[in-house]
Amino acid sequence: MIEEHDFIGLKCPLPVLKAKRVLKNLIKGKKVTFISDDPASPIDFTHFSENEGYEISIKSTSKGIHYFTMYKNET
Repeated sequence: MIEEHDFIGLKCPLPVLKAKRVLKNLIKGKKVTFISDDPASPIDFTHFSENEGYEISIKSTSKGIHYFTMYKNET
């Protein structure tokens, strides 16, 4: 089961800052999903994952909800 963290209602930069705290203790290979409705969050999470070496999958709904599933490769 993938752990989920709901950041609905939080605005930039809070979703990424809170995600960073969660990911700090994440075991390599384990996935976690963050949920946000901040319009800037797809850009913020993409930049964060690229800079920190996380794999990311982004799914967005027509209602402006974004799901970011992230993990760190075991290699």
